[in-house]
Amino acid sequence: RKTCDCWSAECGWCSDEKCRVSHDLTDTSSQGISVISPIKWVNLNTVFFFDGNGDMIGSFRFNRKGIFLTGCVKCRTPRPLPLGDQGLFDWSVAFEGSELVLYISGDEHWRHELVGECAERYSDIQEFAFGDIGCDGVWYEVEGQMESGSHFTDNDTCGSECAE
Repeated sequence: RKTCDCWSAECGWCSDEKCRVSHDLTDTSSQGISVISPIKWVNLNTVFFFDGNGDMIGSFRFNRKGIFLTGCVKCRTPRPLPLGDQGLFDWSVAFEGSELVLYISGDEHWRHELVGECAERYSDIQEFAFGDIGCDGVWYEVEGQMESGSHFTDNDTCGSECAE
C-alpha cells in the first residue's frame, strides 16, 4: 500500500482515523513497520504514533543526516546509509522492549533504549500514520496485526492525494 500522508487537510492534519493504521507497535509479536521509500538528505521520513485514545504521542523522523523521536531523541545518523536501488530503501522501525530500532535493507542501522518519561510516553502505541514520505513510498500491512483506515485504498490513491 502507498504511504498516504496524514498531514493534509483531507486527513484533518492526522486527526482523522481513516488516515491511520491500527497496530499495537509495542506488542512483542509486532514485526514493526516496514516501508520502501526514498531517504533524502533534507526531507524527513515521518511516522506519527498515536495512543489507544487516538491522541498523538509523537513522531519518529529520519533522513540521511539525523534521527528524531519527539521529546526523546535527536541525533546524527550513526553511519552513512547504503545506496538503494534508484534511491529507494527498504527500511523498518520497531520497538523491541524499551528499545527503538531502525533497520535499513534488513540490517540494524540504529538502536536506542528509551528510559524514564520517554519509555512511558511510547509504551502504548496503538496506531501509526505516515507523513512526508509521499506517493513513491509503499508499506507492508501485516495481516492479523494491522488494520488500515479507509484512506488507504485498494487502488493506492490515498483518497485524492496520489490520484493520477
